[in-house]
Amino acid sequence: MEKAIDTLFGNGLFTSIYFAGSNPAKIEMVEIKKMNSEIREIKKVESFELERHFIPKTGLLSLNIREKVKSSFMAMLDSKSSSAELKYFKRGFIKSLFSKRDPKKILSIFDKKADWIITSYDVITELTKIEGFTYLVGYSDIRLVGKIGKTLIFKIKDLENVVYMGKKDSITPVFNTVVYDEKEEMAIEYLLQANETLAKTKII
Repeated sequence: MEKAIDTLFGNGLFTSIYFAGSNPAKIEMVEIKKMNSEIREIKKVESFELERHFIPKTGLLSLNIREKVKSSFMAMLDSKSSSAELKYFKRGFIKSLFSKRDPKKILSIFDKKADWIITSYDVITELTKIEGFTYLVGYSDIRLVGKIGKTLIFKIKDLENVVYMGKKDSITPVFNTVVYDEKEEMAIEYLLQANETLAKTKII
């Protein structure tokens, strides 16, 4: 399970990815607080009720896990995000003749507001035109491709032209390492908990 999740997400999206061997999952979490001018670590144990999902027995187990979790992750982003729209690609014939698209309009969506964004190939192509874009080499399915300032930029293949954005502590992912062999399918248990409202902007 751990390897499949690492292959899916890599690093940079979350503060931590938690694994447990049971459901409910008991997770020891560390919170950094400043108390009386001192920085202290406060440890606490939280319990998470994980949701059960089913995957096929046929095919590669790791791939089936990644596809199921990715589907849940995208559904969570859609359901937990506020929605907005930016007119960028479809500007009209006359406007296209006399002016160029300005990728800084896309940058304004997330600049100094997000630790990460997830977007499409077309949007990333526009962002690479901005001075300060740095290419990065990622390895995961949700692929790290670059950064602007402190914001990491991830790409998902075949994603529509949208920008999802959040912070590293916006989502708490918890996984049961045990994979259950049911009669017809395999069962996995996990939770992708949104800790705050995320943001989604459709680029049209």
